[in-house]
Amino acid sequence: MYERFYNLTLKPFTLVPNPDFLYRGETHRLALTTLEYGILNQAGFVVLTGEPGMGKTTLIQQILAEHRNHFTTGLITNTHAGMETLLPWILLAFGQNEKSLGKLEGFHALQQFLDKEASAKRRVLLIVDEAQNLGANLLEELRLLSNLNKDKAPILQIILSGQPDLRQLLQRKDLTQFAQRVMVDYSLEPFKEEDSLGYIAHRLRVAGREEPIFTHHATRMIHRLTGGIPRLINQLCDTALTYGFAEEAPFLSTKIVAQAAKDRSKGGILPLTDTDALTAMTPEQDADEQAQLATFASRTASTPNDADRSINRPQAATGTRPPSRDAGEAYERGLALKKAGSHKDALQQFSLAAQDAALTFRAMAQVGICLKSLGQSEAAATAFRKALQAQRSTSADTIQVRYLLARTLESLGRIDDTLEQYRWIRREEPDFKDVAERIERLGSRLAPSPRNAEGTGDGSSWVAQLQRILGASK
Repeated sequence: MYERFYNLTLKPFTLVPNPDFLYRGETHRLALTTLEYGILNQAGFVVLTGEPGMGKTTLIQQILAEHRNHFTTGLITNTHAGMETLLPWILLAFGQNEKSLGKLEGFHALQQFLDKEASAKRRVLLIVDEAQNLGANLLEELRLLSNLNKDKAPILQIILSGQPDLRQLLQRKDLTQFAQRVMVDYSLEPFKEEDSLGYIAHRLRVAGREEPIFTHHATRMIHRLTGGIPRLINQLCDTALTYGFAEEAPFLSTKIVAQAAKDRSKGGILPLTDTDALTAMTPEQDADEQAQLATFASRTASTPNDADRSINRPQAATGTRPPSRDAGEAYERGLALKKAGSHKDALQQFSLAAQDAALTFRAMAQVGICLKSLGQSEAAATAFRKALQAQRSTSADTIQVRYLLARTLESLGRIDDTLEQYRWIRREEPDFKDVAERIERLGSRLAPSPRNAEGTGDGSSWVAQLQRILGASK
C-alpha cells in the first residue's frame, strides 16, 4: 500500500517472523551469543524465554538457518496442554514417522535414528517453541529421552523456547532434575529506548530506505507506547505508515503516531504500555520536531516521494526561460514549510512562485496540495486545473497532477467529473496506480438500478446522466 510512496521495496514492519529483519541490538545479540554458546558447548538443554512479541521465533529461525548444514534439526511449534506424549511429534520433526507407532516402537525408532546420526558423526538439534505449554509431565519425558545420549558427547541437544511461564515452571521442585540439566538459559528483555530507535531504523534500511521517516520524537513516542516490545513496535509503525500514506505525509510526526495509536488501541486490541506518551508535547519539543521536519524536507526537496516526485523535480529543457531566483527560492521555501506541516505559510510561498511562468505548473500543483491539506477541496480542485492549464502537454507530471485532481473531485462527490479525469489517465497510462479499480468502483455507483431504470428525475437515472453529459459539452 504505502511502499512506493515511502520509497520502500517491501513492507518493513510485518508480523511474520523473518530472520532477514533480525536486529542485533543488545538483548537479541546476547540471546544469540548465549544460544550459540550452548550449541557449540554441547549443552543438553538450552532455555530461551521472553514475553510474547519479543522475537523468540525469529531468533530460533536464525539459529536454524545458521546450523542447518551442521546439525540434523527438528522443530516443534504446535505444543499445547492437551498433548499426552511428545514422542510422535519428535519423530515427525525429524521425518521419522512413516507409520503410526506405539510408545515402545516410537522410542526404539528414535534410538535407531540417533544411533544412525552418531555413526555419521552428526549431532541432532531439537527445538521446541512455545514450550511453556508442555507442563511437568512432558518436560520429564524430554529429560528421559535425553538419556539416549551416549558416551561423553551428547548427540541430541534440545532448545526450549517459551514465555516467562516456562521459567517459572522449571523452578518447581518436582522439576529439579530437569533444571539441573539446563546448561544455558537466557531471558529476553524489552528494548531500551536506544534499541527501539535502532530497530525501527534497521527495518527501514532492510526494506530499502536509508533516510528516516519518523521524527526523533515520534520514535521515542513509539518506544514508550509499546514498552520496547518488537511486535507492538511493528504494529504501531505499520499503522502509522498507513496513516501517513493516507495523509500524503512524507515524514511521520508524533501527531500521526499518536492518532494511529489511539485508533489502533481502541477496545484494547493493541495493548499500550504508557498512555501518558500520548499527551501533547511541550512547546520546546514541538518546536524541535518542526525544525527536524523542516530539515528532512530540505534534504529531500530535490528527490521527493510519490505525489510530489514528478511535480517537484526540475523540468527538462524545453526552450523556456528558467525561473527567476526569487521565484525559485519561494518555491523551495514552500516545499520546506509544507513538509514541516505549515501549509498556510507554504501556500503563500507557492502562490508567489506561481507568478513566474516557468514555475506556474509546479507551484500551482503545490498550491492544490496545500489547500487540500487545509480542507479546502473546492479551491484545491481549481488550483490543480490551473496547473494543468499552464502545462498542456502530456507527461508523467501532468498525469500525476490530474490524478490529484481526480482524487479531490472524488472526495467532493463529483463522480462524473472524477470519472472523466480517471478515464483520461487510463487512456494515457492504462496501469497508472489504482485508476482502473476506481473507475470500476465509481462506474458501478452510477449504474441504474431496476427501480429507476426508466428515469425518475433523480441524479442516478440515465436521463439525468445524459442531460449532464450534454450540458457539459455545451
